[in-house]
Amino acid sequence: MTRPSVRTPRARILMLATTAGLVCPVGAWAADAVAPSVSEVVVTGEQVRSLEQFTPTASRLDLPARETPATLDVITSATMTTRGFLNVEEAANSMPGVTSGGAPGDLENFHIRGFSDTQITVLHNGIYVGPSDMVNRPQNAFNVESVEILKGPASVLYGQGAIGGAINVLNKAPTFGPATANAQFAYGSFGTYAVGVGGSLPVGSTVAIRFDISRTGTNGFVHNTDGDSTNGTLSVLWRATPELDVQFSLDLLKDHPSGYWGTPLVTKSFATQPQNGVVSTTSGLTLDKRLRYVNYNVGDGFIRSTYAWPQLLVKWRPSDSLTFENYAYFYRASRKWMNSESYAFNPVTNLIDRDRFFVFHDQKLYGDQGSLSWKADVLGRPNQLVVGFDYSHLDFSRARGFPDGDSVDPFNPTPGTFGPVVRRVSPTTWDDTAVFFEDILSLTDRLKLVTGGRYDNLALDRKNFNANGSFNAGSSFSRTYQPFTYRVGLVYNVTPTVTPYVSFTTGQDPVGSNIFLVNAGEDFSLGKSRQVEAGIKASTPGNRASMTVSVYDIRRRNILQAISPDVAVPVGSERSRGFEATGDARLTDHLTVNANLAYTDAKYRRFSFVDGAGVLVDASGNRIPNAPKWVGNLWASYANLFDLPLDVGGGLKHVGARTGNDANTLTLSSYTVANAYVTWRLRPNLALSGRVENLTNKAFAQAADVFYPSEVLLGRPRYYQVDLSAKF
Repeated sequence: MTRPSVRTPRARILMLATTAGLVCPVGAWAADAVAPSVSEVVVTGEQVRSLEQFTPTASRLDLPARETPATLDVITSATMTTRGFLNVEEAANSMPGVTSGGAPGDLENFHIRGFSDTQITVLHNGIYVGPSDMVNRPQNAFNVESVEILKGPASVLYGQGAIGGAINVLNKAPTFGPATANAQFAYGSFGTYAVGVGGSLPVGSTVAIRFDISRTGTNGFVHNTDGDSTNGTLSVLWRATPELDVQFSLDLLKDHPSGYWGTPLVTKSFATQPQNGVVSTTSGLTLDKRLRYVNYNVGDGFIRSTYAWPQLLVKWRPSDSLTFENYAYFYRASRKWMNSESYAFNPVTNLIDRDRFFVFHDQKLYGDQGSLSWKADVLGRPNQLVVGFDYSHLDFSRARGFPDGDSVDPFNPTPGTFGPVVRRVSPTTWDDTAVFFEDILSLTDRLKLVTGGRYDNLALDRKNFNANGSFNAGSSFSRTYQPFTYRVGLVYNVTPTVTPYVSFTTGQDPVGSNIFLVNAGEDFSLGKSRQVEAGIKASTPGNRASMTVSVYDIRRRNILQAISPDVAVPVGSERSRGFEATGDARLTDHLTVNANLAYTDAKYRRFSFVDGAGVLVDASGNRIPNAPKWVGNLWASYANLFDLPLDVGGGLKHVGARTGNDANTLTLSSYTVANAYVTWRLRPNLALSGRVENLTNKAFAQAADVFYPSEVLLGRPRYYQVDLSAKF
């Protein structure tokens, strides 16, 4: 769930370097990739990740994961299919230390290393179109080749923001070689379905085309919270000459997300059927089982969005040591919310008091990025340098309003209507010009120095107009931000399969919750952060097992923290420390196990504020909301059970207790959910799967929002799904 005034975008872009045949922005430079054969099995169980795999999210330097001085996690399309994930949120939640709490107004609100909302950058093919809690949409897994997560500050790659990490969603890419096609049909509880079809088609020896179209939908486990999403992606790769590639891509989306905003907390005296073990409070509030499936939104409430996203990438390799890339794009989006979002139990009337809020977005974004990669010896040692520029321009208009609310019966709420709409408009423009570099120098045959830096000149102009259309000069302002961020890392190959590393990374992020919410009275410089991280990456010969372990310390200062939809206050600093461990192992030819564990200690260092009741709250030393200390995942699969074309598997996810507000007066209890699946390979290219999620029907709170203190977002109850997957 997002505070009403948060849904305003900003724009910026990163074009990631790549090599032929590997996934990259706008799909892939896949000209040398070999298409899978018809005999390939559709579902192959859990996989052991290769540390030699190139992962574009962490660097433009073509580095394998082993030589990247940072924590980088990846989940592939094959694993998403195996586990039955239908969207990116489900896939990301299975990765180390990642939780989420996206509601209709904050559809991809991920929590990583103690940070959330706009402190987590969500990219699509390496492109950043705005803060995740405003502009990102649920993304269908069918169109996705992989999801990669870079942990810790990533401003050196992506500009301001990305303190806790960056999540990059990469589309499937065209390939040269035999034509391929794949399809999926899934149906599950609560009217949930997913349909997808796609394929890659070479046209002669110089052109390859990839298309994917998918649709998902659900009725929602809460009454009358249906939603759907249609996503189409197209990519055309032209190898004009052996040295020159040109790729055009188009991404289209139209969606209507589910409208579940949360379940209200009630007094213990009212809750005759308390939902024990889900939340605890110091204010005498709890959850009532009778309200778990009740929808309190207005009858004509809706969420809708569309976007169109053409992109053009040119890659020229005049020599083995020199590569030039240029990436141009245009992004056009429209988003609309018109709902009752906040539900507060009134102990005097025993009714639920509802608000009204609407916000409309119209976003136009275009940009261009160019980079030059040069490989040459420096002082007799191998070196690779990437230098480049990044420009983007944003025109964005946001209209919003807060009509009067009403009160409804807790058990049988009358939906009613939204009522009249009176708009206040806030147009925003943005021009961001940046230069950047990355470099890797082999100091010895085993020791490598990885550095990078980025300087932005970000000119922001924000205007506010009153409901009568008059200009509000008091809250409008213009400002130019000039953040500079950098990173330094050392990577040492003890052996060809054991690589420790250490890194120092800086970041800068917007004041408050996002830079487009800053009015004249909140005209402060960007917040600053730094991270120290050390770790080790190792694998066995033959890649039957791999492991990554890391420890980190993040400090963030000069913060303006939003404590309500309209109020932000200075915070002295925040600190997050912890460790992460992940391991994959093929224990036998049939049994594969994937496990990860993360510990996070995230706290405010100095922070006090006056709450909505006029009470001074000293939150110094308090835990940061929605930041569990412990998060763990365990997945296992066994292939060819009883020597049959039968695969079985399952997983466990544990999320520790979290606080639900800055004052730490609301606690979300820890929970563990279990999932299981069985897959019958009908043919080498056809598989039928059955799945059960949340086997024990565990009731749990997925997340809370400090801006909606009267409700929490509950997780989905037991869920069944069958799906049919094919690849030709």
